[in-house]
Amino acid sequence: MFAKHTIEQEKKDLPFRQSAWANARVSNRWNTEMEVSLRTYLYDEFVKARSWLDLRRRLVSKGFHLKQVDNRVRLRDAYSNVDICSCRFLGFPSAQLTSRFADMRAAPEID
Repeated sequence: MFAKHTIEQEKKDLPFRQSAWANARVSNRWNTEMEVSLRTYLYDEFVKARSWLDLRRRLVSKGFHLKQVDNRVRLRDAYSNVDICSCRFLGFPSAQLTSRFADMRAAPEID
């Protein structure tokens, strides 16, 4: 009962939560310092990811998720679902990520 109540309460509270990144994007306070901070904050997650699933898991742990829009992949705030920027903006175009993840899958395993 307690766990169910907590989960239901979290779902109700979710629309009211958002990160500073989403707030900056919504209120047009996006500036160079924030851009550099976001890129630095997420750089390792993009570099170390071994697949789309791995990248998604890494980003969720930082408070973000990905959404595909047309042929682009967009970074979104995990709490408020506010669109933040494209992966290209972060220095990782979706075509480059797709190619890299495909190459990692095709690479033979070394024992």
